Amino acid sequence: MTIAELAGALREVTVTLEQAQVTTSSAVPLLTESRATLTAVARDPNGYQPVELDLAMAQLSTARDLIAQARQSILDYLMRL
Repeated sequence: MTIAELAGALREVTVTLEQAQVTTSSAVPLLTESRATLTAVARDPNGYQPVELDLAMAQLSTARDLIAQARQSILDYLMRL
C-alpha cells in the first residue's frame, strides 16, 4: 500500500467515524425523550427502572467522545503523512 492509498483509506475511516459520532449524538435526545415519556406513565410492575436509560445515555455520550478522540488522532496522523 502506498502512502497515498493509506491516506485515502484513513480519510474514509474519519468519514465513517464522523457518521458514527453524529449517530450517537442524535440517539441521546431520542433516549431522553423516551425516558421522559416512560416516566410519565405508571411504572411497569415487571421492574422497569429509568436508570437503565440513564446508563444507556451515559454510554452513548462516552462512545461519542471516544469516537471524536479516535477521529482526531487519525486526522493528526494524516497531517504528518
